[in-house]
Amino acid sequence: MKGFGEKNDIWQYLTTARKPVVLYGTGNGADKILDQLIVRNIPVFGIFASSTFVRDRAFRGFKVETYEALKTRFSDMIVLVCFGTSLPDVLSNIDRIRNECEVYAPDVPVYGKEIFNSAFYAAHKEELLTVRGFLQDDLSRKTFDLVTEYKLTGDYMLLRSCESALEEITSILFLPDPAHYIDLGAYNGDTVSLYTKLYPQISRILAVEPDKRNFRKLNETVQALFGKDQEGDPCGGNDKVSVSCIRSLISDHDGTAFVPRNRGRGVHETEEDGKGEELTAVSLVTLLRDLRADFIKMDVEGNELLALEGGENIILRDKPSLIVSCYHRSEDLFTLPLLLKKLVPEYRVYMRHHPHLLCWDTEYIFTL
Repeated sequence: MKGFGEKNDIWQYLTTARKPVVLYGTGNGADKILDQLIVRNIPVFGIFASSTFVRDRAFRGFKVETYEALKTRFSDMIVLVCFGTSLPDVLSNIDRIRNECEVYAPDVPVYGKEIFNSAFYAAHKEELLTVRGFLQDDLSRKTFDLVTEYKLTGDYMLLRSCESALEEITSILFLPDPAHYIDLGAYNGDTVSLYTKLYPQISRILAVEPDKRNFRKLNETVQALFGKDQEGDPCGGNDKVSVSCIRSLISDHDGTAFVPRNRGRGVHETEEDGKGEELTAVSLVTLLRDLRADFIKMDVEGNELLALEGGENIILRDKPSLIVSCYHRSEDLFTLPLLLKKLVPEYRVYMRHHPHLLCWDTEYIFTL
C-alpha cells in the first residue's frame, strides 16, 4: 500500500501528499469526498468526468474537465474515484488511469456521518475483532480483512482478490422444500429472478420495494417470470409459486416515513419528519405476522439495523437464513452481526463481496 503506515488512513496520507489531488466523478460521492477534503484543508486541483459526461458544466465551483486535460496540466497527480460501478468499460478506464497515476477510491458511507478512518477503527476495534471471530470460513475472514483495509486506505484493488459470484451462495445457504422467500429492497426484481433460479423450491415470495419506478419494474419482472401482474394481488403467481409485491419502506415501526424524492435505488428514510415524499413504513413483525420466513434478503438503504430491531420477534420465531447488506453505513460492519448473533447465537456467519468498485454489494450471510 503505497504511502501508508500501519495506522494511517487515506485522509492522513492525503494531508501530507505532495502531488495535486483531483476528483473523478460529480455525483453524491464527490460531494461527500470533497466535504472531507475541505474539513482537512486538503486542496483539490480539478474535477473530471468520463468524456460522455463532461459537456459544458461545473461542479461545486470547479469546471468539469476531461482526464486528458488535467493530465496535461499535472503530469503526476492523485486521482480519487468518487463513484461506484460494476461496468466493465468504466472499470477498464479506471485501471488505465491507475497505470499512469496514483488512484484511490475513498470509502465514504452511503448514509450516516461516520467515516471509517483510523480513529473509527481504533474506537471499534474490539467489536470488529469480535465479529471477525464469528466468521465461518477462510473466504469470509479474507473478505472481512480486505474490506476493512480498503475502508481505511481507499485502495480498491484490495477488493478484487476477495470477489465471489452471487451464484456461489448455494454452497453455504440451504433452504427447506418448500421455502418462503422475503425480498426486502427488491429493486427491479433482479434478486427475485436470481434466487428463484438458484432455489427452485421457493414456493412463496413477498417482495417489498419503496421506490415508485422500481416498484413498477419489479411488477414487470414478476409478470415475466410467473405470468401474472402481482401488484396488489397477494395470491398471484403460477401453480408453483405465489408472489406478493408491496410498495413500502421497511423500518422498525409501522406508520408514515418520509423518503427523498426521485432517488431510484437509493430510497431511504430521511432523518427529518415531513421532508420528502410520504410513504408507508412497515416493520417485519407486521409484514410477516401471518407468513413464515425461511429466507430473507435485506438491502434497505441504511435501514438494515432498524429493520432487524423491528423484526426481532420474527427472527426469534422463524430463525430464517438471512443475506444482509453491510455497506450503507460504516458501523454496519459490526452492528448487524452483533445484533443477529445476540438474537440467535447458533447462526453461522459468512461474509461475501461481489464484483463492484467500492464496498457496494458486500453482505453478511446468516444461516443455521
